[in-house]
Amino acid sequence: MISSRFIWKVSVVGTSGSGKSSLISRIVYDSDSGSLENRGLLRKKISVNYKGKTVENEFIFQEIDGFMENEKIMSGSSAIIMVTDVTKTLNEGEIRKFVRFVSILERKPYLILAATKIDRKYEAVTWQEDLEPLSNSYKIPVYMVSAKMPETVRKMLEDIAQTLLERKNGKF
Repeated sequence: MISSRFIWKVSVVGTSGSGKSSLISRIVYDSDSGSLENRGLLRKKISVNYKGKTVENEFIFQEIDGFMENEKIMSGSSAIIMVTDVTKTLNEGEIRKFVRFVSILERKPYLILAATKIDRKYEAVTWQEDLEPLSNSYKIPVYMVSAKMPETVRKMLEDIAQTLLERKNGKF
C-alpha cells in the first residue's frame, strides 16, 4: 500500500555524447539504447521505503545538452544530474562553473554527478579519484554508472529519491 506520493523534476545535463540519453533510457525504459525518440519530458515511478512508509516517487526527466546557464530551463528542478563520460577528459572547470551557477538559483536543487560508461573501463581516462575533489569541494555525491549496468543506475535513482525525501524533512 502506498502511504505517500511525490513528484520530482530532474534535469539531466551534460555535453553531447556524455551518456545522458542512455542514462535516461535505462531509468525510464530499462534499456541501454540512447536513441530517445521523444526528447521531451519522460516519467518514471519508483517506490522506496522511507522511515517505515512506502513512498511513491514519480520522476520527470528533462534532458539538457551542455552545461548552459539557463535558469528558465532548470527552474523547478528538484535535482540536477550532471553527466560526464569517463572515456573523455574531465572538464572540471566547466562543472565547477555550472555548480556555482546552480548555487545562486533561488530554489536549490539537489546536485548529483554521474560518471557514465564505466563498463568501458579499458577506455576510461577519468576515474573516481579524479572526481573526488569536485565531490568534496561542493558536497556533491558521485555515482559511477553505466546504462549497460542497470544496478548502478537503479542504486543512484533510489539514493536520489531518499535524499529528496530527506530534504522534504519528512513532511508528508
